[in-house]
Amino acid sequence: MDKELRRRRRSKRRTQHRTNNRVERRRKPSPPRYAPEESEADYEVIPSPPEYPNYPPTPPQKNGNFIVRWVNTHVDNVRLGLGVLIFICSLLILNNNLNVKDAYITSSQSLYNVLLMGKSSGDLTMWAREYVITGNDKYKKAYEDHLIVRAGEDYDDNGIKKSYDQRFKDIPTTIVPESDKQKLLDSLSTSDLLAIKETEAIKLAESGDRDKAIALLFSEDYETEKEKIVTPLIDFTRKMQLDVGRKVVTKIYFSYGFIIVLCIANLILIFLINDRLDFHIRDD
Repeated sequence: MDKELRRRRRSKRRTQHRTNNRVERRRKPSPPRYAPEESEADYEVIPSPPEYPNYPPTPPQKNGNFIVRWVNTHVDNVRLGLGVLIFICSLLILNNNLNVKDAYITSSQSLYNVLLMGKSSGDLTMWAREYVITGNDKYKKAYEDHLIVRAGEDYDDNGIKKSYDQRFKDIPTTIVPESDKQKLLDSLSTSDLLAIKETEAIKLAESGDRDKAIALLFSEDYETEKEKIVTPLIDFTRKMQLDVGRKVVTKIYFSYGFIIVLCIANLILIFLINDRLDFHIRDD
C-alpha cells in the first residue's frame, strides 16, 4: 500500500514538472523578424581572389652603382683621403720643379766650367807661344797671372777666388756623378802637366834658346797632350746634356701625371662637397 502511494506521488511530480516546463517555453518571447533591407536584399557574396603564384621577392632598391654607394657610405673618409692626396701631389709637383731647377743650374754651371777650362788651356798655349816667338814680356806676365788665378790664389774677372780643382769638385753629385766629374779633373791634370812644358819653353826663350822653345811648343807630342785636354771636356759636355735632358724630361712627365691626378682629386672633392654623388634611388 505504501509503495503504491509513493509511486503515484513520484508520477504526479514528474507530470507537474513537465507541465511547468511547457508553460515556461510558451512564455519565452521569440526574436522579432524584420523585413530585409534593400542593401541586404541586393547583397552578393564577393568571391575570394584567386591565389597568385609564388613569385620571388623583389630585391631592395639601391642608390646608384657600387662605387657611388661606397663613396656615400664613407664620404668623410673619402674627403679626407682626397685632401691628403691633393697635399701629397702638390708636394711632389713642387719637388719636381725644384729638381728641374737644380738640374738647369748645375748644367749651366758645369758648362761654364767646361768653357772656362777650355779657354784657360787655350790662353796658356797662346801666351806661351806668343812669348817664345816675340819675346814680349806682357805675354809672359799674362801667362803667370792666369796660373795664379787658376790655382785660386787671386780673383778672376768675375770676382771669384777659387781654384779650378775646387770648382769641379763643388759640382753636385746628385746631377753629375763622380765618374763624369773625374773627366774634368783629368783634363785639368793634363793641362797642369802641359803647363810644366810651357814654363820650360818660356825659360828656354829667356835663356836665348828660342828655337828649342818653339820646337817644344809646336811639337807633335805637345799637340797630342792638347787633345788629351779637350777630349774629356767634349765627352763630359755630351754626356751631361744627355743625362740632364733625360732627367728633366722625366721630371716634367711626372709633374704632368701629378697635375692630372691633382685635377681629378679636386674635381671629385668638389662633387662630394656639393653632394653631387648622392643620386636618386633607382633600380640597377
